[in-house]
Amino acid sequence: MVAAVSAAPDKFALVEPYLMQYEQPVAIAYQRKFPFSVFADIVLLSTHRLMVFKRFFTKIDMFDVNYVDFHDVTIKQGFFTSTLTITTDDRRRCSVVRLITEQALNVYRLCQDIETKARMSRRQFQLEENRSRTTTMQVNNLVAPPEAFPPPQRSQSLLPQRDISNVGDEERNPFRLGE
Repeated sequence: MVAAVSAAPDKFALVEPYLMQYEQPVAIAYQRKFPFSVFADIVLLSTHRLMVFKRFFTKIDMFDVNYVDFHDVTIKQGFFTSTLTITTDDRRRCSVVRLITEQALNVYRLCQDIETKARMSRRQFQLEENRSRTTTMQVNNLVAPPEAFPPPQRSQSLLPQRDISNVGDEERNPFRLGE
């Protein structure tokens, strides 16, 4: 797998301890060696995250971005090298300069593919959330004040009406219940 990712196994050996057991390397890009450069920065794209390693002697600074935190990955090509800039959702930013152009383009293309898939997943999730909200019906009944309604017209009913005004008057009329 290392040979498929990079032509330089020593670069991969430096970053291999940072990979989790379930991660596999997908692409790696490192800085072009110039006579004045001592240490090369490395960009590693794994199956779960993008890592940038900046080295200075024995000190290693790592910039780690999970796939769900990608906001934007851009590339700027020069004559001999390229610059890769990674921006996260919380607006953290990291740039790696003097990367070998072929490797940087490979990492860039794969990151754009990841961003597109994540964007489509978020869109699908949003559509499902909107659809689930529409299944509940919300009824808003508006009632006009009583003055808006015309008074009902009383007509004589066809059934005779019973007088129930003395219901509950057992105390006044003890013979009503047959006593």
